[in-house]
Amino acid sequence: MAGLVAGLAILGFLLFGVADSWTVVRDFDWHLRPLPLAAAALVLLSFYATSGLAYAAIVRQLDPRPPELRATLSVWARSLLGRYVPGNVLMVVSRVVLAHERGVPRRVTVAATAYEQVLALLVAAIAAAVFVALSGAITGRWGLVALGVIPLGVAAIHPRIFGPAAQWALRRVGRPPLPRLLSSRQLMVLGLRYAAAAALLGLGIWLSIFAAVGSQAGGPLFVGAAFLLAVVISIAAFIFPAGLGVREGVFAAALATNLPGGVAIALAVGSRLFLTAVELVFIALAVLWDRRR
Repeated sequence: MAGLVAGLAILGFLLFGVADSWTVVRDFDWHLRPLPLAAAALVLLSFYATSGLAYAAIVRQLDPRPPELRATLSVWARSLLGRYVPGNVLMVVSRVVLAHERGVPRRVTVAATAYEQVLALLVAAIAAAVFVALSGAITGRWGLVALGVIPLGVAAIHPRIFGPAAQWALRRVGRPPLPRLLSSRQLMVLGLRYAAAAALLGLGIWLSIFAAVGSQAGGPLFVGAAFLLAVVISIAAFIFPAGLGVREGVFAAALATNLPGGVAIALAVGSRLFLTAVELVFIALAVLWDRRR
């Protein structure tokens, strides 16, 4: 609850910033371009599909008897709604319960989710570190956060560390060991999958920004990597539900290097709303596909 209140407070200050500079926002040369906006929606749907398929691949490699792909994708999609509760605990719990109903052992779902979160964070952290190093757009301490995530993430999922740690934790709670673990080769292949997902996310966000202000905000590499930096920082502030307020603040700070502050904030908040809308559409499509079996 404290995280939700804090997130809403940060978001409120951001909206106050838009209101405070409303004249600049109102007089800005806005030109909504329908085709880039539609392309952004399709690319972001592809991002969610790529991320969901990557998670399904993890489950398939960990579980000797995985459920059908559509079932795993539906469970993954529905669990995304739990991210809007502080700490992401509900996302993990709901995923464990829903997957267990489809025959996936609880320990497999927890391990798959751990792999997923660390791999996605690692890829985003690498992109964020590159963004800070090349642009110098915002203060270097964010780059240090991103750089610090990289070795910690690699160590966390390395087979020689993750395997013994997972088995020790399972013994402590009286559970049998994991039937399988991911090898270094499998982790590298999955890393490429999540790199593709991150590229789609960055491109989709850039297209949505381009649809509103054209090329004034920057190119796809700048805007996309800036958004991934904002994602990394928001994950670090895990008490905020889905990084509420934190992600928008960091993204707006990056966009403000090329745009007026009020416009940058409006775009950052707008990107949150647009991405959430696309996410809900994807969840609905995944559930409908699963129910057609």
